[in-house]
Amino acid sequence: MNSDSIPSNTKSLEDGFANDPRWLLIQRIAASRGFLNSPRLSTFLLHVSRQTLLGNDSSLNERSIGETVFERTSGYDPQIDNIVRSHASRLRFRLKEYFAVDGALEQWRVSIPRGSYVPSFEKVDPELLAKSPLPSDLDAALVESDSSAAPKSSRHRLSRIWELLFVFAAGAIVAVAILSFPKIHSFLHQTPSHKLWSQLFRSDRDTIIVPADSSLVIARLMVGHSIGLPEYAGGAYKDSPDCNRPCDLGMVHTVEELRYTSLSDLEFAVAIGRVPEAIANRTVIRFARDLEIKDLKDSNLILAGSQEADPWLSVIAGQMNFVLHDHDDLGSALRVENKKPKPGEKSEYLYDPHDPQHRGLATIAFLPNLSGTGNMLIVQGFTLAGTQAAAEFVTNRKSFDSYFKSYAGTASALPHFEILLATMDVNGMASRPTVLAYHTSP
Repeated sequence: MNSDSIPSNTKSLEDGFANDPRWLLIQRIAASRGFLNSPRLSTFLLHVSRQTLLGNDSSLNERSIGETVFERTSGYDPQIDNIVRSHASRLRFRLKEYFAVDGALEQWRVSIPRGSYVPSFEKVDPELLAKSPLPSDLDAALVESDSSAAPKSSRHRLSRIWELLFVFAAGAIVAVAILSFPKIHSFLHQTPSHKLWSQLFRSDRDTIIVPADSSLVIARLMVGHSIGLPEYAGGAYKDSPDCNRPCDLGMVHTVEELRYTSLSDLEFAVAIGRVPEAIANRTVIRFARDLEIKDLKDSNLILAGSQEADPWLSVIAGQMNFVLHDHDDLGSALRVENKKPKPGEKSEYLYDPHDPQHRGLATIAFLPNLSGTGNMLIVQGFTLAGTQAAAEFVTNRKSFDSYFKSYAGTASALPHFEILLATMDVNGMASRPTVLAYHTSP
């Protein structure tokens, strides 16, 4: 939100605090090193501070900030899209960092209390600032105490000087560490979800989001057999449809030419695009039939849907511990295979499409790409609601961070992992899933 977009009546009110030391402080913070490379955080801070100084702090809630600062549509659901909360957490940390280093001698302090988006301003006691050791003060003290035969009072003063020197030096070391290693400093405070998305979005490679090919599923039901990757990748399956049952070849051909996907996959793609770690100019959405083996080697990938809707997963299945078998051409049961069961786990988990309680299974896999230079996130379910449940689990920061809390606040990267979820369909929608099994890679 820039000054040109502020209504004239708001501008006149804002003129009243143009020289307010609190507003001048906010402008200095927004222009500081910790905020220059984070325009969203600067805009966030300027907006909430402006509204507070205008007396409009009662309007500062998560939805209004999301719509104004982050350009979310009117009436969006903050429970699904937590962009305001995640940025507020980063803003609180950056403010503390500013006052620890660049703003250590500021006469005012500002903070965003947890549970609120209203800035709190506090003036610092001048006596406390005056007591802060400065180089000029230390130099003067050293000159005054330069005597080899100092009396007791001078020796005491010299002792105090050394204490001040120690404090000053320690503070300088901390400041240099923060300024020299900002990435390490923030890395120690990363959440598991931040680690996940930071490993999936990188500035040196594209991240490809791949929704399921629902047209392929419909075609498969019409022809009566599955379609393998060689036919799918080369497009041969569309050239000469082969029906194992009576079918309308013209209709099959029409369906195979369509590019249908599910609403849940599109919602998943939208949710991914909104995570703070996403890099817009390195993120693309590609239909499954347009993928190439090169993409699985050179890019980061996020895939939704099972092998029935994306035959490329047959290439990745060899890396997986939980393998979802979602077609029964040979009369085998629909199931999730557990290749290396841990104590208390089953070697396979069966799925019954006719279960009256609508129980389902879904998997989440965070794996290296085929070349080992990037990462992949695969979300699968036997039903659309199952895939939706897995997608919501991995994009809900609260749920994800709670489950991976042992990796919070550490310098270690999030390991590759696989999760098997039990899901429940309620009127075609997913309920909250539960974890049945969980494996990590070394």
